[in-house]
Amino acid sequence: MPENLRVDTDGLERAAASLQPVAERLRVLGEGVVRQLAALGDPAGDDKFGQQFKGKHDPSAQYVVEGVTGVGKALTEAQSGLSKMVSLFEAAETGAARTTSRLNSTIGEGGPSTGGGRR
Repeated sequence: MPENLRVDTDGLERAAASLQPVAERLRVLGEGVVRQLAALGDPAGDDKFGQQFKGKHDPSAQYVVEGVTGVGKALTEAQSGLSKMVSLFEAAETGAARTTSRLNSTIGEGGPSTGGGRR
């Protein structure tokens, strides 16, 4: 006999809600990093060494920005996914309750019998 499936939708909702402020903080942090990098201006000079530095600095700075904003986006998507899961579990539960209620009322009323079962 299969085991009952129990889902703590309240717990999932709390988990989803807890991700939103973290995602927001990361978004603000990412914006701050972009502003600070822009405020620094071009850290490299026009000479050969400056251009070598720029070749290493610019991609690294971009990776930092992409990393911070990427984590923020991932948390926002995780929050959205958890919220959708809650909705789907609740809809499944509502559907199962309706089906059970219909079956119980049909059986309880001595509903139409088609002689089902094995023969």
